[in-house]
Amino acid sequence: MFIYRKINIFALLLFLVVSSCEKETNLDISPKNPKLVVLGELNQADNGFINLSTSDFSAGAAGFPDVSAAQVNLLDQHNNLLEKYLYQGKGNYTGKKAFAGQNYKLSIAYQGKTYQAETTIPTAFKLNLLEQDSTSMDVEIIDPGAEPDFYTFELKARHYTLNRYYLSNGQKVTVNSEAEFMELLKTNPALELKRDTTFDEKFNRLIIATDDKRTENVRFNVLKDHSGRIFLTDKTFNGNKTILEIYYDNTTLKSENTQYTLVVKSTSAAYFDYLYSIDLQAAKGIVGVLDVPIKGNISDAFGILGAAYIQKITIK
Repeated sequence: MFIYRKINIFALLLFLVVSSCEKETNLDISPKNPKLVVLGELNQADNGFINLSTSDFSAGAAGFPDVSAAQVNLLDQHNNLLEKYLYQGKGNYTGKKAFAGQNYKLSIAYQGKTYQAETTIPTAFKLNLLEQDSTSMDVEIIDPGAEPDFYTFELKARHYTLNRYYLSNGQKVTVNSEAEFMELLKTNPALELKRDTTFDEKFNRLIIATDDKRTENVRFNVLKDHSGRIFLTDKTFNGNKTILEIYYDNTTLKSENTQYTLVVKSTSAAYFDYLYSIDLQAAKGIVGVLDVPIKGNISDAFGILGAAYIQKITIK
């Protein structure tokens, strides 16, 4: 499941701009005019995910109160109903995976109003890990599509619990480590070690960097270092492919019982702009500067219906 981390800093919304189709609208977010907040992504790898909350702080609620009583529908480009999303708690609504190259429309009915958005999933691309060492990796993107593409790069860490055991007379016998099992094999070579792996639902986005002058990070010198996401467009590709060098600290990949995954997304233009603006505002907000317009694509609401084609490589 794609999981969004809610932005709990109310001040970030002070400069939110919502665009519907080609028209941008400045929205009043005073307590007298609370707005629906929509955070969602459609991609071919994960179940569709929409999180709904509101900017209603009149009751003194902390953060953004969850919305549980909405009707969330996904339609095709001809307005035919494809699916009714199911409510999963905590403001989360989920549906099926999307298909590359397909156009989708989102319709949300809440408190007598209808909110809409439209997006198209980018076409497929290939991702290759060419080289990797303790502080860097070289990754290659091959994109045969003719349409403009917008890429984001993230390195994610997810903890897991590993239970080792072997069976004796049908019963599980716990083994504390691989070394302990190797000792057991010396006296009983027929033993077969089994492993049950349980992954945490949450992940951490790790700090990565690049010196590549084609990236938005380096071009504008704001997200060059200490960023959790690298932004690159295919305008700079040599033909239909390119190579990007990514850096990280030499202690980054050394935590035990942790899975590290490189996640690369080819996104819609609106989603690319939204993610860049969110990261830029977070970076500038560290020193108290809150002046980044954040564009969404939900009619009369805050937020984004993002579209992405995703490729992942398990690094460790």
